[in-house]
Amino acid sequence: ERAAIRGHVGSRHNLGCNEYNEKGNFDRALRHWLISAKMGYESSVEAIKDAFMAGLATNAQYTEALKGYQDAVEETKSHDRDEAMRLGF
Repeated sequence: ERAAIRGHVGSRHNLGCNEYNEKGNFDRALRHWLISAKMGYESSVEAIKDAFMAGLATNAQYTEALKGYQDAVEETKSHDRDEAMRLGF
């Protein structure tokens, strides 16, 4: 929990999984997943997508997660990083 509060994205996602699977609290799980999705954590987007497909999350919630994820990924892109990956670094 401390790691999630300090910004560790995987820990935030795991808190969401714990809220959902162990405590049955979907609203809290969704909040954790939204936060980590907006930090660029793909597994959280997938969790919200699965919840949407199961009728547990709304289209607006899934759209918010997807947009936040895409924005986060876009912010991390750079020409130099892409070039290094292309060259095998």
